[in-house]
Amino acid sequence: MLAAGLAIVVAAVVAVVLLASSSSPSSPSGNHAARGPIESIFQDDQLLLYSPQQTVVKTLDTLRGLGVDRVRVTVLWGALAPDATSTTEPSGFNASDPAAYSSTAWAPYDRLTRLAAARGIGVDFNVTAPGPLWGMAQPAPAKYANHYRVNAGDFGQFVAAVGTRYSGTYRPPGTRGKPLPRVNSWSIWNEPNQPGWLAPQWGSVAGQRVMVSPGLYRANLDAAYTALLHTGHSPSTDTILIGELAPEGSEATTSESPITPLPFLRALYCLDSNYQPLRGAAATGAGCLASASPSAFVSAHPALFQATGLAHHPYSFFLPPSASMSDQNFAPISDLPRLESTLDRIFAVYSVHRQLPLYLTEYGYETNPPNPYRGVSLSKQALYLDEAEYMAWKDPRVRAMAQFLLVDSAPDPSFHKGSIGYWSTFQTGLEFLGGAHKPSFDAYRLPIYVPSPAFHSGGSLFVWAMLRPASNDTVQHAQIQWSSGEGDYRTIASVSTSDPSGFLTANVKPPGSGSVRVQWVSPAGAALNSRSVAVRQSG
Repeated sequence: MLAAGLAIVVAAVVAVVLLASSSSPSSPSGNHAARGPIESIFQDDQLLLYSPQQTVVKTLDTLRGLGVDRVRVTVLWGALAPDATSTTEPSGFNASDPAAYSSTAWAPYDRLTRLAAARGIGVDFNVTAPGPLWGMAQPAPAKYANHYRVNAGDFGQFVAAVGTRYSGTYRPPGTRGKPLPRVNSWSIWNEPNQPGWLAPQWGSVAGQRVMVSPGLYRANLDAAYTALLHTGHSPSTDTILIGELAPEGSEATTSESPITPLPFLRALYCLDSNYQPLRGAAATGAGCLASASPSAFVSAHPALFQATGLAHHPYSFFLPPSASMSDQNFAPISDLPRLESTLDRIFAVYSVHRQLPLYLTEYGYETNPPNPYRGVSLSKQALYLDEAEYMAWKDPRVRAMAQFLLVDSAPDPSFHKGSIGYWSTFQTGLEFLGGAHKPSFDAYRLPIYVPSPAFHSGGSLFVWAMLRPASNDTVQHAQIQWSSGEGDYRTIASVSTSDPSGFLTANVKPPGSGSVRVQWVSPAGAALNSRSVAVRQSG
């Protein structure tokens, strides 16, 4: 997520599946069936890393009940590195040796990997800043001191320590029993196109304002990718993601101005807006060698071309997922084709014949309540999360979809209670701070979306749904139910699906206007219901 307290730039907006009969198996279109599952990722660092063990256990059990496949957690370099507030690296410190770091600092990550593995939940480590001051260029502006012109070599050594510790064979010194569980999913840095995570974003070369952060990120990426390879993690065995881009930015060029994702991506690959090699000051600023041939660039930066996929945070913020951004350099979930087209054109320049998959590793909607100043209504949050899931399913390049926060963040007590600053944290949870469920809790567990809720008398209605808690790669059965609004729901179609992620589609014929929902019975016998969707008959 955009760093807490970091202002979010919200721009103005402009605003063949296979259908099943009521008794036939239902499955997605050929593209969806062939590509494998879409992983359900969840992130809530406060609950999973920084809370007592009983809270971590409760959270993981809740996520397992929701059908989550993997949790994403930030591995903060500065939280593990010794003497992080010193500009001098500790004498004799071997930064690539996990034993050189405090066992106390490692403890939250050790605990999480063990508890998640015991529940069949995967873990994604997002290795990122803030880092130790000794790993940054000096002097550095105080505001950006822990993520300013990062020493890529130092960052690579840190990633090597993390990769070694979670290789699946490492036993911490002085311990017995099984090695720590292996982590097999990695994402490198967080939102490098935002100044709250990597600075500076822009700089001056020969009197010209040029992008700097793409070159800084490329160096960090090269070092981290090499470290993962050397510690037994590669795209052939693990998921390794690059990017982790924020969906928006600014058209300004100050050192603090966040760079919009598509120009950042082109500069990361040393290309200009016309997909020509960067030249002159722009190349210098972005750390590009103007004399490098395409094949030499590919060889020098394997992570850019060999990574499992591109991670992206396609937030729509307070707008519907379907809202398209007017700024052609933005990439919310409705405009993923822009991102995909940019990637394809980049790879074509370098003669790399591959379509890089997308992993949507952060997403969510803030709600009002509890935030009285910003957010969507509770019912819209539930609707928008389901619609976004449907849109991710429709895109054959999407391999994962995430939800950011289970429980709303606590307000910021450094501000006056009830002020805008007090509510400047994130209220994207499926639960309120006290633990009460929002409507989005059930909507996330059993998503449903009806793209066109109007139907003609005697006609059919297309229903899409996801049985998220169902065991992956199993045949599942569900009921599509209808209510006139005057009585109980009754089943109008029984649908089966063998989709590996539990997605199902069906054509149904409601008796008339009313509401439809999906019901699925868990192995324990609990009848779980999706949210209700109003449908209307015409003609």
